[in-house]
Amino acid sequence: MYAEYLAEELILDLPHRQYVFTIPKILRSYFRYDWKLFGEVSRLIHELLSGFFSIAAGEPLQCGVVVSYQTFGEFAHFHSHWHVLVLEGGFDKQNRFVSLPLGADRQLVKAWRESLLRLFQKKKLIDQNRADLIRGWNHFGFSVESETRLRTKADREALGQYIVRGPVSEQKLSYDKDTDTVTWTASPKGYYKGQKETFKGYEFMDRLVTHLPPRRMQLVRRYGIYAGKVRAQWPDRPELWSVAPQKWVESHAKVGERGDLEVAEAPDTWSRLRRKSWARLLKKIFEVDPFLCPKCGGTMAVVAVIEDESELETLIEWSKKEEARAPP
Repeated sequence: MYAEYLAEELILDLPHRQYVFTIPKILRSYFRYDWKLFGEVSRLIHELLSGFFSIAAGEPLQCGVVVSYQTFGEFAHFHSHWHVLVLEGGFDKQNRFVSLPLGADRQLVKAWRESLLRLFQKKKLIDQNRADLIRGWNHFGFSVESETRLRTKADREALGQYIVRGPVSEQKLSYDKDTDTVTWTASPKGYYKGQKETFKGYEFMDRLVTHLPPRRMQLVRRYGIYAGKVRAQWPDRPELWSVAPQKWVESHAKVGERGDLEVAEAPDTWSRLRRKSWARLLKKIFEVDPFLCPKCGGTMAVVAVIEDESELETLIEWSKKEEARAPP
C-alpha cells in the first residue's frame, strides 16, 4: 500500500534518483542497540543532500527527500544502510524548479563520513582516536551509491516496494522439520548468486528478531518538499500543484461553478486510509476489537471525537455514576 501511495500521491511528477548510504561494520553495532539513532542519521542525510544541491545551484534550494532505514542484508545479516529517494534538484525562493541530475561524487562521500563521525563523537559513542583511526583506513567503508534514476511512476512504485520490504522473503526459505533447520537460498542474479546458508531454528529466530523495530517506530521519513507541513502548502503553490501526482490533485481539488479546480478541505486518500485502519490494527496487535460491545456483543460505531479535557472528565464521571447505579 505504501508503494502505491509513494508513486501516486506523494512524489512529484519530476525525475528522481535513488541514493544508498552505507557505513563500515565497526559502526553498525551502535544501531543494533539504539533504534532512535537512525532518525538522527536520516536528518543528517537530508541536510547533506540539501547542501549538495544548493551548492551545485549556487543558491538555497528546497529539496525533496524520502529516507528509508534498513537493518538487513542477505541472510538477515545486520547491515545498517539507508535507501533515499531524492528529487533531482529543488525549488528556489521563487518556487521555480532547478533541475540538477547529479549523482554522488567523492566530496559527498567524504562529507558523509565526516558528518557521521562528528555525530558519533557528539553523542560520545566514539572518541577522537577511534574517529582518526577510521579516517586513516584505505577502504573506510563509507559509500554513497546513486546510479539508479527514477523517471516514471512505475519506477517510483517499484522502489517503494523495495524500500519497505521485510528482512525475510518466504521464497528464499525452506524448513526441514526433522532436523529443525532453515535453509536460506540467495537470488541467483544477485551478489551471492544462489549461495545457501543454513541455520538451526533458534539461530534463525535469534537473527530475525534483531530486525524487529520498537513499536510505533517510523522507518520511512520524509523531508523538505515532502515533509508533512510543507505538503500542506502544495495547494497554495501553483508550481508544485502543476507537477503534483494526479491522485493527490484529485483528492485535494473539487470542481467549482465555472468548472475550474478549487482546493478541497477533504483529507488526502492516505490520511483516510490510515484513519480507516486504526481499528483493524488495534485488533491485530492487542487482540481486542474496539467496535465490539463488551456487554451485549453488538457492533459499535464512532459518533464523535472529543478532545476537550473538561468534556472528557464530565463524561468519565457520568459513566462512573451510571455504572454504580447499575444492578449487580
